[in-house]
Amino acid sequence: MNALRVLVLCQSLVAATAASAGDWAHWRGPEQNGISREKNLPNTWSLESGENVIWHDGHGGRSTPIVLNGRIYTDSRTPDPGVGPEKIHLQEQVICRDAATGKVIWHDRFNVFQTDIPAPRVGWAAMCGDPETGNVYLHSVSGLFRCYDADGSVLWEYSLFEEFGKISGYGGRTQTPIIDEERVLVSFFSVGWGKDGFPPKHTVYAFDKRTGTLLWISRIGGRPRDTNYSCPIVTVINGQRLLIGGSVDGGAFAIESRTGKPVWTFNMSKRGLNTTPVSDGNHVFISHGEDNIDTIKFGRVQCINAVGAGDITETNSVWRVDDIKAGYTALLVRDGVLYVVADTGKLFAFDSGSGQRLWDHSLGTVGKGSPVWADGKLYATEVNGRFHILRPSREGCQSLSHVELQATDGNGLDEIYASPAIADGRVYLVTRDRTICIGLEDAKPAPVPIRAAPAEDPTSGDITQIKLVPYETHVMHGGELTYELHAFDAAGNLITTLEPQLEAGDGLSAVSVHGAKVTIAGDAPAQAGTLVARHGELSASARLRVFPPLPWRWDFEDAALKSLPDTWINGIRKLSVAELDGGKVLAKRVGINRPSAMFWMGPPEMKAYTVQADVMMTEQGRKLPSVGITCQRYNFIIKGNTMKLSLQSWAPQLRMAKEIRFRSDPNVWYRMKMNVHVSDGKSHVRGKVWKRDDSEPREWTLEAVDPHPNKNGSPGLYVYSLADAYYDNIEVTQ
Repeated sequence: MNALRVLVLCQSLVAATAASAGDWAHWRGPEQNGISREKNLPNTWSLESGENVIWHDGHGGRSTPIVLNGRIYTDSRTPDPGVGPEKIHLQEQVICRDAATGKVIWHDRFNVFQTDIPAPRVGWAAMCGDPETGNVYLHSVSGLFRCYDADGSVLWEYSLFEEFGKISGYGGRTQTPIIDEERVLVSFFSVGWGKDGFPPKHTVYAFDKRTGTLLWISRIGGRPRDTNYSCPIVTVINGQRLLIGGSVDGGAFAIESRTGKPVWTFNMSKRGLNTTPVSDGNHVFISHGEDNIDTIKFGRVQCINAVGAGDITETNSVWRVDDIKAGYTALLVRDGVLYVVADTGKLFAFDSGSGQRLWDHSLGTVGKGSPVWADGKLYATEVNGRFHILRPSREGCQSLSHVELQATDGNGLDEIYASPAIADGRVYLVTRDRTICIGLEDAKPAPVPIRAAPAEDPTSGDITQIKLVPYETHVMHGGELTYELHAFDAAGNLITTLEPQLEAGDGLSAVSVHGAKVTIAGDAPAQAGTLVARHGELSASARLRVFPPLPWRWDFEDAALKSLPDTWINGIRKLSVAELDGGKVLAKRVGINRPSAMFWMGPPEMKAYTVQADVMMTEQGRKLPSVGITCQRYNFIIKGNTMKLSLQSWAPQLRMAKEIRFRSDPNVWYRMKMNVHVSDGKSHVRGKVWKRDDSEPREWTLEAVDPHPNKNGSPGLYVYSLADAYYDNIEVTQ
């Protein structure tokens, strides 16, 4: 067997051994199915009396905690300061606590920026942990994808909005990342650049968990119908290691976990799927709460025969039950019984083989958190502060404990969106207002081996797929990159790593290629394109963007009609070059895509620069658009409809925001200019605007100070297109 293949197998065995010691490093547990093998867990508890409560504190949230190496990690917002001036301190945070005592070991607070997600939905996605390295991973609502070590240092980071054009909506849906072998995977849908820029697709991104190198992406399914937050699972089906989840196009999907190669799709809903599936043997169970594609009934619980290829919608349905709206929670199967929590807060039990409905049990009125099985019991939650401990069987469901948690401010009930986590003989529950650890004081938890994964088919040794790594990267001010070629068999098993002989493909005219290395001169012009490597008749490509030193200028006069800079993110089919008054300008038309959009012109590590652009608004139906520019994750905006000028970073919360009255007229060119200066631990954000034909004013029109500075970020454009808007003479200078 190839030495690299042996190494990968050994690493997987090490990870499995570490995970058996009681960790809950994945939001659905070590087996990714909501099942814990631990014993001696409590049947009852009480926060008021302290019965079986080990510790609790006032750090709440909405996502499931993870537990790794005796520490509990959560992603949440900082305490809500209300609507006064203190709201400037509202941020997102990662908290690491001692799992046995609740004592905070470290925390990292960071800004929310350039997202439509409101404050109550910050901290949506659960974190994930790697038992092998001890590292933990975050996917923030602002699209920060981070790797922390156990002591809280950031080892590597991506900005998914600014680098890949991630799309998110007001609803807040953010996908939880997962670890599989040497990969950390996260999915979302996006509009980036080049061939991956349009149409928008649900895409899985696979990164090297140690270095952050982007290994591959997999673009899934059809037209997005919705945002979603289905967290895929890794399972072995008929000897093949697959990643299976729900997509934004309303279908379930399976791809090879090591390569991202699509295997099958199963179409279900007219909206995106949010539930996390579960597997049992070669069967996969998933549900939704929206319109079915083939009936007038809402909702479905579905069992899929996961052995297949291509579109298996018509051929691989084992059974289905319609008219059950179960659109949020993960499914759980144990001893031939499938457990499903509906949106109405009702727990259903089905025979997993036939789909026969066995019984139902009321948890409350709203079901969002997913149930967990441990010690012969189900630990289940309901949004309105209710936590249940149940003893289910095929015949029915016995309630052992029902606790209703009041809000800590005394106004109504607490809220629970997270699932319980179980580790080292304790049950951890995160509510909006609290984190609670319950367990038996005299319990002596012992390591319990997790269930072994089904056996995979052995590698064939024949190379049928190759991947060029890194799949995508960028370079600013020149540099040198080294690539690898990963070779796989037909089942997606890694066979070996090769040294490629690279070729510069379309768009990369100013790079120098020598074997596996690419050299970019410091003064190379802006460009974006592909590199190609070959092995026999197989070929693989990688994507590269090149950014020259500042200054950058675009006046669009030399651009072919309908084109825009190749290096820009999120502009394809949204922006176009148009003729106007005898010249060429950049246009954002009304009625194309959603009205609110941001476009990024450079890499996110940029700082200490100035952005300038000419902007013009038109009036349509007595409405004017809002237009603006972006610098270091702050937006400077002319709000045409309300006749205001604004500096802001997080629109729904207006954490850092300042506005003044400003008269702006349609069909008039204005020049906007802004920069950000960080000093004394603060951002000094400044913007000025004037009619283009007038002289530049000496003073800044609007200034704001942020005590929590955005220290870097891509330059960009902002628009809310209630009517056509135009840009011209865009500059980014040092």
